[in-house]
Amino acid sequence: MGNVFDLLDGEWQRLGCDRAAARRLADVCEVAGSGRTLADVERFVRAASPEDADRVLLALVRRAVDGDTLAARVLLQLLLPGTRRLARRWWALGESDERAAAAVTAVYHRIRQYPLARRPGRVAANVLMDAAHELRRAVPRLVALPCADPARQGAGAWDGTASTHPEAENPAVELGKLLRDAVSEGIVGRQDAELIARSRIAGHRVADIAHHLGLRPRTVWDRRQRAELALAALAVS
Repeated sequence: MGNVFDLLDGEWQRLGCDRAAARRLADVCEVAGSGRTLADVERFVRAASPEDADRVLLALVRRAVDGDTLAARVLLQLLLPGTRRLARRWWALGESDERAAAAVTAVYHRIRQYPLARRPGRVAANVLMDAAHELRRAVPRLVALPCADPARQGAGAWDGTASTHPEAENPAVELGKLLRDAVSEGIVGRQDAELIARSRIAGHRVADIAHHLGLRPRTVWDRRQRAELALAALAVS
């Protein structure tokens, strides 16, 4: 199973040739040199001048902010090179699959929330810049944290039994508070919160956690990734 970039590229192989999808975005195709498919739109943007490419991106983002999910998906595809760079840059978000998922989520979120009235141009640069800010805000909450005593700072770091002395106000305690809020609001389940606490706060290896739970490491990675994406959404909401 590939990461989210592989999944998106695989989906694009079908979507790029879908004539019905292209008809739904006929105005975008017209701006993109009268392309007949979404793959034509992509080829046009990759080869076009910055000004011509930006006109296509503007046509897409206008639709995306009005709720057109197809336009948002096409714009995400066009921004994948920059999104991949974000994923490589923000190593503190975790392993490669986790960074990929976090970067895609941030870029897609910024596409759907693009401030068109304030930024009627340079769409690619603005979306990627805003996504980078979103990832930066997530890093202190999701970065793996060193711990002098993993046994003491495991689940206790998030369930309220960890020290609340002022000196303990560090990223581990901040993540613990976020986990408690997420559990109480039903955003993250208790077991997933414990998984995050043990791997991110106590520093336990995912492979060791998986062995203890009788699960495959990939299953534990996927569970933690989904939970942390939910946490990231809570953190920036």
